[in-house]
Amino acid sequence: MKREMRRELIRQRDSLAADDRRKWDAAINRRIMEHAWFRAADAVLGYCAIGSEPDIRPALEEALRLGKEVYLPCGDGMFRQANNFDDLVPGMFGIPEPDADNEQCTMNNEQLCLVPGLAFDCEGYRMGYGKGYYDRFLAGFEGKTIGVCYGAMRRAALPREGHDLAVNIVITD
Repeated sequence: MKREMRRELIRQRDSLAADDRRKWDAAINRRIMEHAWFRAADAVLGYCAIGSEPDIRPALEEALRLGKEVYLPCGDGMFRQANNFDDLVPGMFGIPEPDADNEQCTMNNEQLCLVPGLAFDCEGYRMGYGKGYYDRFLAGFEGKTIGVCYGAMRRAALPREGHDLAVNIVITD
């Protein structure tokens, strides 16, 4: 059931018009940057958008401009520091990531993690790509979590399992 739902959600998100996604990305980035948790965080853990995911790079660049540490996920299961986006290298599945020599994130409760998802439900549970990366990571994360998706991808409820964790809030366009 989850596999079929995941495929359908990808299809739905991919079918959203590129012009609409660009407008929605701008709104999402604005909402992230205006949020008190973003302003208060000493570090922001984010992601590099792939395919039709919301592009949060402007918010991450703003975090760097404000002197915050920025961390991105790597194929080795760690979040590593990204000092600028020009130095990222293709990682697993071709997703840009910091070099393996970059500093690993040492978690604390002053951090903010921006969590991608195909869809989020009303309780903050997400449907991801099915690899369990964020479920494993968030189990030990102490900071605040914001789910990121397009409003068109919100659902009343999503299937969940015992290991699934909800984000604190969800930001959409």
